[in-house]
Amino acid sequence: MSFDPSRFRVAFMGTPRIAVPFLEGLVRRGYPVVGVVTRPDKPAGRGYNLAPSPVRTAAENHRIPVLTPDSLKKAEDWKTLRDWSPDVIVVVAYGKILPKGMLDFPRFGCLNVHASLLPELRGASPIQWAILKGFPVTGMTLMKMDEGMDTGPILDRWSIPVDPGETTTSLTEKMMEQGPPFLLEKLQEYLSGVLHPVSQTGEGSMAPLIRKEVGKLDFTWTAEGVDRHVRAMNPWPGTFCESVAGTLKIHSGFVWDRGNMRAGTPGMVWEGPDLEILVNCGDGVYCVREIQKSGGKVMLSKEFLRGHRFFPGTVLNST
Repeated sequence: MSFDPSRFRVAFMGTPRIAVPFLEGLVRRGYPVVGVVTRPDKPAGRGYNLAPSPVRTAAENHRIPVLTPDSLKKAEDWKTLRDWSPDVIVVVAYGKILPKGMLDFPRFGCLNVHASLLPELRGASPIQWAILKGFPVTGMTLMKMDEGMDTGPILDRWSIPVDPGETTTSLTEKMMEQGPPFLLEKLQEYLSGVLHPVSQTGEGSMAPLIRKEVGKLDFTWTAEGVDRHVRAMNPWPGTFCESVAGTLKIHSGFVWDRGNMRAGTPGMVWEGPDLEILVNCGDGVYCVREIQKSGGKVMLSKEFLRGHRFFPGTVLNST
């Protein structure tokens, strides 16, 4: 008997751009998406005007009803969701813990696409932490949600290599491309009774929320650690350090030398043979490719050095 997605009413919960292709995939596959729950509009841009989430915009383009509750703590906060009578709720990067009452009422429960290979990297920022920790492989997990933080039983997992030079931006793009087909295949198997959730095993790790202050660089780290940090914080919150030229944002770079350090302390700036900005680290040397002064434009390190000839020999984060 062929599978008919139109038999299953789906509610979708998500907020950022990464969630949009998953919603679009459900719509294209023929699931009746009866409603979308997303976070409330937030101030954006220089004028701080309220802007809808990417998921809200996508839902409204498909004329799908949208709910934007400030809280989910009380049943009346999500009464509209219950009134939609979904058979299953699909969650992708919604951004809030779901209460037990919401987890229990759909016939097939609530399914979450989490951006790691659980039980590794439970929490709000798994993509960034996969890069920060230097994981060679990460991926996505489809799980049936319970009351814990990404502790529910697993339906299946999909592995994605973390390439050298990978940034949060590029790894997110991979997940946006590979995630929806993975979800659609496994959702069909689950709703058909072929795929069953299995309890998580092994010791997990956490991926706590990345906050703006986490972007500050510490050059007592190894050059590899500095490099991972710059890549993990791209695009947000970015990485920064203090210097005699003021606060500097480091947009990109690479490990210049491993296991060695030029004469000087961690944070000492040197000029490379091709006008690169080289920085001593606790172990090794990091080469800055793109740099930006506060309020200025992003420029190549050689462009920066031409206008700041005093910079070599200074120490970053010394002020």
